[in-house]
Amino acid sequence: MKVLVHLGVHKTATTFIQSQLANNRQALAEQGFGMAGIWAVRGRFTNRFDRLAWFDPVWRFLTRPALRRRLDGLMRESGEVGTFLLSDENLAGTIAANYLFGRLYPWIGMRARILSGLLAAHDLHVFLCIRRYPDYLVSSWLQLASKGKPPPFEKYVEKFPPEGRGWAEVVADLAAAVGPGRLTVWTYDWFAEDPQRVFALLAPGTDFVLAEEELKREILPSLTIKGLNVVSLLEEHLSRPELRRMSRLIRNFEFDEPNPRLEIADPGLLAAYDARYRKDLESIRALGVTLFAA
Repeated sequence: MKVLVHLGVHKTATTFIQSQLANNRQALAEQGFGMAGIWAVRGRFTNRFDRLAWFDPVWRFLTRPALRRRLDGLMRESGEVGTFLLSDENLAGTIAANYLFGRLYPWIGMRARILSGLLAAHDLHVFLCIRRYPDYLVSSWLQLASKGKPPPFEKYVEKFPPEGRGWAEVVADLAAAVGPGRLTVWTYDWFAEDPQRVFALLAPGTDFVLAEEELKREILPSLTIKGLNVVSLLEEHLSRPELRRMSRLIRNFEFDEPNPRLEIADPGLLAAYDARYRKDLESIRALGVTLFAA
């Protein structure tokens, strides 16, 4: 069986992609594509994968059979299909871990090797999306903010300097784990130009059609400056679960203008991130992986 694994990363329209795949599940099944919903994947596989992956170097003879049974169970429920789609950005790691270690997805290579081992009996291909650093860092920090009491934005950005670990290293780790021929990378800009192209990669040969209004719909709106101020004022009065619920409400609240978005304002830092991103694209192409860039 072909297994197509969409590893994300976070804040690159993963929720949009997963929701569209789920909405078209029946049509995909009729054309030989199986999949499991994101909450089924996380509840039955990713959460256990997170815990057991750390023991893999020594205890893989115990951990991998347990993980393989869970993954095989998800795949069997799709029935007799030729291709299985697996999409969960948390399989690559978490935003919180990025901040903790000050490195983008530091364990993605190890995690991909485990996945590759679990799927050794199948024809595996892995997909990844990368995004310009200023946009990614703002969006990923807002993701932490939506969970309540994030680190100061300036401190968060300082953890990811332009000369630090970046997308080139992330993709190189993945290519070493699964092989460059089994890895496809696209940029968020390329996706935004025409989202239909991504579904042509994930579900090739299918009649996958997105409604025009769906293309324009923002799946997970970010907190604005006004929204962040409101959440900050409530930190001393609400519990962490309450703050999470409140942030979800505020993301969809229509504030009056002006209601600016959070952004990195330092021109020198922006230029350095842009130069690093362009260098990353050159390095990724040199790895021999398939790269789609705007």
